This record gives sequence, C-alpha cells and structure tokens, in this order.
Amino acid sequence: MFNSTELFCIIDDFFLKFEATYWKFLKQCHHSVRIRPAHLSISEICFIAIWYKCSHFNNFKAFFTWLKEDKSHLFSHLPCYQRMTHLINMHQLALHTLHVALMKGQHRSYLWIDSTILPVCKNQRIQRHKSLASIASRGKSSMGWFYGCKLHIAMNQFGEIACSALSNGHIADIKMVEQLVEGLEAKLYADRGYISQELKTRLKEQGIDLITYHRKNMQAIQLSASNERGGPTCLNN
Repeated sequence: MFNSTELFCIIDDFFLKFEATYWKFLKQCHHSVRIRPAHLSISEICFIAIWYKCSHFNNFKAFFTWLKEDKSHLFSHLPCYQRMTHLINMHQLALHTLHVALMKGQHRSYLWIDSTILPVCKNQRIQRHKSLASIASRGKSSMGWFYGCKLHIAMNQFGEIACSALSNGHIADIKMVEQLVEGLEAKLYADRGYISQELKTRLKEQGIDLITYHRKNMQAIQLSASNERGGPTCLNN
C-alpha cells in the first residue's frame, strides 16, 4: 500500500541535511546563470516526481491536473504545469542523489535496463553508406526511423554500467534482455518497451525479477521474499 506521508518524510529528512550542500554546488556550477527561486521546496519537487511514478497515471499532465484539483491542500503553492515540469527537469541531480543515498548499503543487486540508438548516417544517405553497412540496419525508435545500431545497457543503483550489448537497429529491445543479464541475479526494472509475460516467466526461472508496468491482461507473478522485504518501495510491478 502506497503511503504518501511516509514517502515525503523520508525525502524531507534527507534534504534537511543535504539541501544546503546541493544549493552551494548549483551556485558553483551555474555562477553565471540566475536560478529563479521556486515556491515549492526541493523535497516537494522530488516528492511530486516520485509520487507520479508510483501512481496509476500514464502521463504527468493528467497526474498533475489531478494533484491540483484533489491534493492541492498538501502543498503551500502549486505552479502551472509548464513550470512544474521545468522544476523537475532542473532538479534531476537532486533526484539522483536521493536515489543513491537511499540505495547505499543495499547488498542486493538492482538493475535498470534501457537502450539508445546509434545512427551511422542520415536517412537520406542510407543507400550510399558503406563503412558500417555490415552491422547497421533500419530501425524505428520513439523518435522515428533511423539507420544504424542499438546500444543496450543495464545500470545498477549507483549509476554504474553493469553490462552492455550492441545490436542491429531493427532488433527489438525485448529480444536482448536475456543475453544482457545472462548469469546475473537481480531485480531488473524496465519501461513499457519491455512488457512481456513470457519474458517475465523465463527470467523468473533464472532468478531474475523483471519489474515493469503491468497490463490488465497479464498474470501476476509473485516476487521473491527478499524484494518484498527490502526492495525499493516506489516502483510498482
């Protein structure tokens, strides 16, 4: 059961100690850039970003509209949608620092998997491209069609690359997962591109829990006891 009060207390306790150091670092890195003060505290900004990820909403705009209509009494002042997205993007470092601090000392392995495209030329020059023609192929990402390869990466809770693999551009992300995590035992977190009941079942047999968004027509798979006791509380299966 999601407990928003408990989550905010954890975040706020961390930033009570860390916020002064964080602002000092920002001023040193952006000494020539004016940082506009926000009505929301760093704790509130991070809390909203994490709460969205724990919610059932599929897009942030719908979540933030619900927040302003039903939960505005929890905050001193909620800005407009555009300003809120700007604040979350501006404080990605704070979110990352909070995540590293909370995961520090965890002995179990948590991995986050994703891929990125590596175009080798513009689409208009595909027919003339020769240098990487043996490994490059046409593929489609969320940004459209490209010609090249894909880099698949799994990162641990400290932002370190645990394993990586290269594939042709047309290879689906989901087909590279088993090759990427072969021989590992971990909790594997992924986005909607990796949703597959069959893949979850196969990885479960190897001792790997694949944790993604859950479709209504998918069967529930019991997580291991270690994940139920000590896994991250902000990500839903």
